Amino acid sequence: MHTLASGGTSSPCHPIDPNINPALYTPSKCMRLMNAAISRTASGSFLISKDPVTYAHQIARPVLEVPPKIPAPNWSLLDAKPSTMSRMELEEYTEELKDCLSSAKIHVQSRDLIIEGAHAQLIVQGLLGAKQSQTLYARETKKKTG
Repeated sequence: MHTLASGGTSSPCHPIDPNINPALYTPSKCMRLMNAAISRTASGSFLISKDPVTYAHQIARPVLEVPPKIPAPNWSLLDAKPSTMSRMELEEYTEELKDCLSSAKIHVQSRDLIIEGAHAQLIVQGLLGAKQSQTLYARETKKKTG
C-alpha cells in the first residue's frame, strides 16, 4: 500500500504522489480517498457497503468541541500610534505584535480543527442518512410490488 500525505493509504493501483499538495485534489479524488479511508474502518465501512442498514445502525451523537482556553490576543495593540513612538517603543511594540499574532494563529488553528471535525461528523451522518433512505425506499417499493 502507498501512504497518503495525511497518513492514510490508497489503492495500490493508484499510488499517491507524496509531493502533491492534497489541497489541490479534485472533489472526485477527495471523495474516492474518503470512501477508501471510511471502508477501512470498522465503524464506518457499513456506510459505503451495499448492505442495507438496520435499526442497529444509529447516528452517532455529535461531539461538540469548544476552543481551548488560550489567552485572547491583545487587540488594544491595534489602537497604537506607531508614528509617535521612539525606536525603543517601536521595538517593544513589534515584539508585542509578534506575541499577539502568535496567539491569534493558535486560536485560528484550533477553530479550524474544530470545524474540520464537525464537517467530518456531518459527512458520516449524511452517509448514514442516505443509506437509511435507500433502505426505506427499497422496503417501500417492495411493499408496493409485493
